[in-house]
Amino acid sequence: MTDSSVRLRHFLYLFWAGMDAFYICLYCLRSAARGDVPFWSDLESGLEVMRSWGGPEVLIWAGLVLQGSVVVTCIGLYVGKNWAVYLAILQMPFRYFFIVPSVSIVLVLPMIIAEINNWIWGAALLSSELVKGLSLWWLRRQVKPLRC
Repeated sequence: MTDSSVRLRHFLYLFWAGMDAFYICLYCLRSAARGDVPFWSDLESGLEVMRSWGGPEVLIWAGLVLQGSVVVTCIGLYVGKNWAVYLAILQMPFRYFFIVPSVSIVLVLPMIIAEINNWIWGAALLSSELVKGLSLWWLRRQVKPLRC
């Protein structure tokens, strides 16, 4: 591996860990601003909505698992663990479904631009996942496959 690819690999690990850390901090700050306990209050209110209106509670649990896995991926990528790349790849469809963009700065766009078009916001969300997917694909090719 060349020196530049080692630097790029290190940068990508830290960049994606930083984006996850930004998301976690933003999520916790928004919850605290509402007077809620991060993760717990959302779980309770989500389950209550599903019980009242009907619907599969498994969606609420899946969202909570995704939130927890973002924390795990953040730590794993920060310390440069190869398994974190695979976990991040597994998260991608769930991130799009639950609107948890990998480039977490996308979440603050509606705060900055009051009249942001939903199509532009959706395109930014999809683009963030495509960029992450391509960079993770590159990282995956740089590491040896996981052995069971």
